[in-house]
Amino acid sequence: MSEYQYYEFVALDQALTAKQQGELRAVSSGGRITSSGFVNDYQWGDLKADPAKWMERYFDAHLYLANWGTRRIMLRLPKAALAPETVQAFCVGESAGCWATRTHVILRSS
Repeated sequence: MSEYQYYEFVALDQALTAKQQGELRAVSSGGRITSSGFVNDYQWGDLKADPAKWMERYFDAHLYLANWGTRRIMLRLPKAALAPETVQAFCVGESAGCWATRTHVILRSS
């Protein structure tokens, strides 16, 4: 049986520049890349990048699905909208987590 993985990233707060789109294209030649997002599915491979790093740098939302049952979602919000300390209180166990960058807090499901 073949594997299937689906990656989708969305830029909501700010459109991707031509330079950023080029950086993404250098990682994934088959991805559908626009100023507002990246979509790719893989039948026999995997994304050659760390989705968490892409969230820190380029995107506001991420969805990952795999045919073996793995499902993940990440959301990036401005620290002004949601304090990292508030999020930490709700990230109990391994089902959810978060981390902060200089300007954002990123929530992830596991």
